[in-house]
Amino acid sequence: MNWKSALAAACLLSTPWCVGALAGEASVIKVMTRNADAGSDLKYVFGQPDLVLGARRTLDEVVASGIPERAVQLAKEIAAAQPDVVSLQEVTTWSAGPFGQLTVLYDQLELLLKALSSRNLNYEVVVANDLMDAQAPAAADFSLFVRIQDRDVILVRTNRPNLTASNPQKGRFSATLVVPTPLGPIPVPRGWCSVDLTLNGVTVRVFDTHLEGLFPPPFDTTGLQLAQASELVGIMSSWNGPAVVGGDFNSNANRGIDHSGVTDLMIAAGFTDTWTANSAAGDGNTWPLHDEDPSSAVSQPYERIDLIYSRNLRILTVKLVGEKPSDRDAAGRWPSDHAGVEATLQAGRQ
Repeated sequence: MNWKSALAAACLLSTPWCVGALAGEASVIKVMTRNADAGSDLKYVFGQPDLVLGARRTLDEVVASGIPERAVQLAKEIAAAQPDVVSLQEVTTWSAGPFGQLTVLYDQLELLLKALSSRNLNYEVVVANDLMDAQAPAAADFSLFVRIQDRDVILVRTNRPNLTASNPQKGRFSATLVVPTPLGPIPVPRGWCSVDLTLNGVTVRVFDTHLEGLFPPPFDTTGLQLAQASELVGIMSSWNGPAVVGGDFNSNANRGIDHSGVTDLMIAAGFTDTWTANSAAGDGNTWPLHDEDPSSAVSQPYERIDLIYSRNLRILTVKLVGEKPSDRDAAGRWPSDHAGVEATLQAGRQ
């Protein structure tokens, strides 16, 4: 009799320890976090005096970024990893046209779902959090406008036996960056979303988030980022069970540039940085893989801002995805300007 059979036999006594042990052995989930890359960082719009020129250059930048092709690459990553849940950030919809008559150019979520379906991959959107929604004229006569709609999204695999998703939740942080433009201030809301995954009787709450980036004055956002992280910690504290949060934290978890203290705050709240806890090889840096041009020369990422934190979960494996030169497509495009992170975690047994 092997040890699993012996354990099962012993569990006929129905002791709480046995139930937890058996559930823990079966309750392994794989989590992926991925910034889908909107195709522009909006630098041509924010802080520029010529809003029309900035919007036009932004539109050109987005078109050149290869959003449809990159959605296919991301689907290939998901096909290779087969994660149970995917936390996505910067899942944008870009539209253009005359004011009031804009048509969709690229819907990153629709493109990704189509690419997944074409590979017979079973994933569904369990929660989508609508965030920034802004538009600006891209022609001096106002004949052309460009619009961005940003959102965070959680996908869950639907064909894993005994895995169910429930209780989707979402919200925006009260701490919000507001950017002045010639047309008036534009808010850039950030937020969080979550879903409960239950596998063989064990429930894990999975969060997705995208904190504000760190910018120099006049956009000194360090305090704002920490305020958003504090809000997130408060929201997650209402759940006492196993939890995992994946996202683009925009705060370097490694000491050095852009280490704002978010990691320290998360650890103080009882979460574990899965990369360091698993003693994963390498520095784990995820950003930047390139400038806004996704086919630009390979750079060496110098910040670890795409992160997975866990609480009350055993960390089995952690690895980067989408960071190798071989991950570029035939045209030289990376899937994103960020690498992603994939973690395999076990609930019910420490």
